[in-house]
Amino acid sequence: MGQKGSKDNSFLGSSSNSYSKTDRPTSSSSNSHPVSSSTPPRSYSHSVQGTQPQQRHTDTTRPPAPLPPRNSSSSLPPPPLPDRRSRSSTSSIESLNKFFQKYKDETEDAILAAGMERFCQDLGVDPTDFVVLVLAWKFQAEEMCRFTREEFVNGCQRLTATDASSLKKRFPDLVRETKESSKSFRELYNFTFSFGLDHGLGQRTLPVDMAIPLWELVFTYKTPPLLERWFQFLRDNSIQGISRDTWNMFLPFVTTVQEDFSNYDESEAWPSLFDDFVEQELEKSRAS
Repeated sequence: MGQKGSKDNSFLGSSSNSYSKTDRPTSSSSNSHPVSSSTPPRSYSHSVQGTQPQQRHTDTTRPPAPLPPRNSSSSLPPPPLPDRRSRSSTSSIESLNKFFQKYKDETEDAILAAGMERFCQDLGVDPTDFVVLVLAWKFQAEEMCRFTREEFVNGCQRLTATDASSLKKRFPDLVRETKESSKSFRELYNFTFSFGLDHGLGQRTLPVDMAIPLWELVFTYKTPPLLERWFQFLRDNSIQGISRDTWNMFLPFVTTVQEDFSNYDESEAWPSLFDDFVEQELEKSRAS
C-alpha cells in the first residue's frame, strides 16, 4: 500500500373549581326560627344551629389551593436503574480505541500505509484483495491508505467487530452481500471512484493508471466481457482521466450492452467516450 502522493495499487494501502354564590335555602327546617318579612334573610351559616362556629369569609373568586400529597416522598420518581447498554457501549468503544491504537501512526491520529499493512497482516489478507475494498466501503473511508479513528471505530461498530478475529469472521458475509445484492454492488462501485481520488491534490477526475486497477479490483467477481477491450481502448487513445459521470455510467453500460454492440443506441445519454469506444470496436470488426 503506497503513501499518499505516490499511490500504488494497495487500496487500503440522536370546569374550574371556583365557587359560585350558594343559593339560599327555600324550605324551613324544623330547627330554624321563623323570620319576619322585614328581617333580612340570614346567610347559610346563620341558618345552622349555634353549635357550628361561624365560617370565615373567603374569596370565592379564587380556586382553592391544592392540597399537598399525603406522602410527598411517594410522588417522587424512582431513581433510574443502571443503564447496562450504556456501560456496554462505553466498554465497546474503549476496546475499539485500543484496537485502533495497534495500527495508528506515530505522528497522526490515523492508520496510514505502514499501519495498514500490519492491519491487513492481522486480518490475513493482501492489501489489494477485493475484501479490503469492501471493508473500506463499510468503514466509509474517504481515501486510500488511510483510516481515521472515527472511520475505524464507527466501521467496526457497524460490523459488530471488536478485534481482528471478529472482523475477519465478517468477510464471507460482506463479499456475499456484494455478489447477491445489485444495490450493494452499485453502492460499492460508485464508492470506489471517490475512494481512488487524491483529495489532497484536489483531484476531480480519476487518472487512468489508477482507474484501470480499480476497475479490475471492483469487478473481481463480476468481470464484464467488454472490460479488457475497454482498457485497450483507453491505452490506445492515451485517455488521461476518467470523470465521475463516465465512471458511474460504465456500470450500466457494461451490464446492458451486448458484446457485438447490437443493442447500443447512440441517441441515449451515454458519455461521448462510450460512442468513441463503440465506433472503434465496430471498425475493427468490419476490418477483420
